[in-house]
Amino acid sequence: MKYIFWHIVVILSCLLFFSSCITNKEKLYLQAETGRKAYKSVPFEQYKMTVNDEIVYYLMTTNEETQTLFNSSATPYRIYEDGCVALPSIGRVRIAGMTVREAEMVITNRFKSIVLDAEVKIALANNFFYVQGDGGKGQFYLYKDDLNIFQAMAMAGDISSIGDKKNIKIIRKGTDGVDHIETFDLRKESIIGSEYYYVRPNDVIYIPTNPNSFFRVESVSGFVSLIVAPISLVMMAISLF
Repeated sequence: MKYIFWHIVVILSCLLFFSSCITNKEKLYLQAETGRKAYKSVPFEQYKMTVNDEIVYYLMTTNEETQTLFNSSATPYRIYEDGCVALPSIGRVRIAGMTVREAEMVITNRFKSIVLDAEVKIALANNFFYVQGDGGKGQFYLYKDDLNIFQAMAMAGDISSIGDKKNIKIIRKGTDGVDHIETFDLRKESIIGSEYYYVRPNDVIYIPTNPNSFFRVESVSGFVSLIVAPISLVMMAISLF
């Protein structure tokens, strides 16, 4: 009986080892690259608003009555398919393809036709990114324009030991308002400064499970539980027969 028992332990341990083997090369960030870099460096650009983005605005003027009237609510206003947003009193204003600062200037000029000393500040109402998979999950506020992917992962709780860092997927909205899916390798050093380095509003970041982590063992206790359960079942079956 002991001979059979230890044979079962050895076989199951070997199966577990080979089916859930994740090397350091698969786990480590910012690995040096020899020869041609995986990703090209691109200059950072301010986010340009697109269809279905939402903005809120605040009008500043020396006329307190007018200021109170226009700022009575923080209603978000959506950018429609034609690239315009419909604002009270000034009507439709085309802002798709503009940065927040550029849109502020355009909207300010429109308001000055009715309020001479108008100064408008706007902000994105949908200034969030989302994380799903083996890197935490949830909705997170994009508190600065140049938030990078590593800071985003830290906010979400970092990628787990069984997350697949070489096949990170990001769903990102293009300037046409259509979602595009991109895949990138977070282990590469050249990810810094690349098109995937900075997180954008509405980005959905998905971290798949590493295919080499079949049994999803992340601790010693998990390993022991995984071994003991099937062995107990087999030994029970042997004792019955």
